[in-house]
Amino acid sequence: MVRWVWGILAVVWMCTGIAAAAPVPLKRPVVAVIPFTLKAAVPRDITLEDASIVSDYVYDALVNSNEFDVVEREHLKEILNEQVLGHSGPVDERTASEFGRLVGAQYIICGNITGIAARKSTGEIVGVGVSQSKVYAHVSARCIEVETGRVWLAGRGDGRATNTQMNAPLRIIRIGTDRVDFEQVHKALEDAADSLVNGKEGFLKRMSNRVRRAEN
Repeated sequence: MVRWVWGILAVVWMCTGIAAAAPVPLKRPVVAVIPFTLKAAVPRDITLEDASIVSDYVYDALVNSNEFDVVEREHLKEILNEQVLGHSGPVDERTASEFGRLVGAQYIICGNITGIAARKSTGEIVGVGVSQSKVYAHVSARCIEVETGRVWLAGRGDGRATNTQMNAPLRIIRIGTDRVDFEQVHKALEDAADSLVNGKEGFLKRMSNRVRRAEN
């Protein structure tokens, strides 16, 4: 009987020890990504229907990093549509604190498309004509700390996308396209957003480092 009791106590002690040793999941910083705005002139041969597409790319990059909890896009849109801040302008340093508290975020990322351009070139490789169109995109962003309302980080990202057309002699056969199209523009913007977040000096690395330092 005594052995049986001691056996039960040993099992309970082991289970308690395991539970106590189990790591407590750390809370991840909460970030909200505000739709980006267009601050650049758009050339005639470029179609850009919605500059906020850049914020979607930034949102996806932060979510996929598993480093942050990112405020869900639809919830963010509801708050923005309600215009609870009493103005129709973009969220900036003056309004970030109020907006961040409304959506439960510790950090706000907002930014702009600062440049977008297209260039065309022609050449020849082993008797085959080659023509290309290149779209260049540049974005800038700020990470604002909600608690203090100050700009915590600032950065920029650059992207490029190329369309290529191969032309046989006399242009009898053409492969590919050298026209600037919607997909190409979005690819350049996606690359710029990826550079902003995941680049060597990108937001992801710098934000993660600063959060770790603050926790220590």
